[in-house]
Amino acid sequence: MSDYQVPAVVGAIKVLAELGRPGESGPTQAELAEATGLSKSTLHNLLSTLAAHEYIRRESGTRRYRLGPALIPLGTAATRQVKLVRSTLDRIAPMAEKHHLTFAIAQRTGEDEVQIIERFYPASVVHVGITVGSSFGPLDGAVGKVLLSAMDPERSERLIGERNLPAHTDATITSPEDLVQEVEQVRKLGWATSRGEFTENNAVAAGIRTHSGDLGLLLLVLGFGNQLDERRIEEVGQLLRITADSIMAEAGVSL
Repeated sequence: MSDYQVPAVVGAIKVLAELGRPGESGPTQAELAEATGLSKSTLHNLLSTLAAHEYIRRESGTRRYRLGPALIPLGTAATRQVKLVRSTLDRIAPMAEKHHLTFAIAQRTGEDEVQIIERFYPASVVHVGITVGSSFGPLDGAVGKVLLSAMDPERSERLIGERNLPAHTDATITSPEDLVQEVEQVRKLGWATSRGEFTENNAVAAGIRTHSGDLGLLLLVLGFGNQLDERRIEEVGQLLRITADSIMAEAGVSL
């Protein structure tokens, strides 16, 4: 990913950050120029554009600027997302010790990618490790199957069919037809499995949708083969689905 940043966007971010600072009266254009370091012409153009789209507003009497009404739905959506993450963390934290397995939470960072944002280990047993910040895509074990199942079926089948499926281990599903069937099963069950397909360990995953209906978070459980065997895979899969549904219901997300 490029480190390049669009100057106009950076400038708009600086303006919005300044307007978001606590205070009874908003800043004037001159005060914004001093605070942001933007030139008068650049700042004038940014303020005009942001005001035209109602992301900011200027009070006619004082000519001071404040945040505009167009930010309200964005703020509401951000608040909901934060609450969803917080609720998920609170639910998942005690599960690692209770079930003697590694539990992790991933957040969607792109159309076809999630990133681990937190993980919980059992203190009493040897466990599978996972790194916060690790990213996973649609062909990466149980996580990948959840990502694929959240897509439109036509798109997921096309994505599977147009790629050479990587053999992460000897157990990885490399047949497009078999993977399509596996993803369809995930849609029916509400959770996915990886039986040594991504690493030598087993995994179970389930998705959590946002208010827009899109996949937002993902619950992941990892265990060695003798810890997360066939009997426990079924048990953990149902546990994750029930937990995910409960989190969504609490957040007001339609099931």
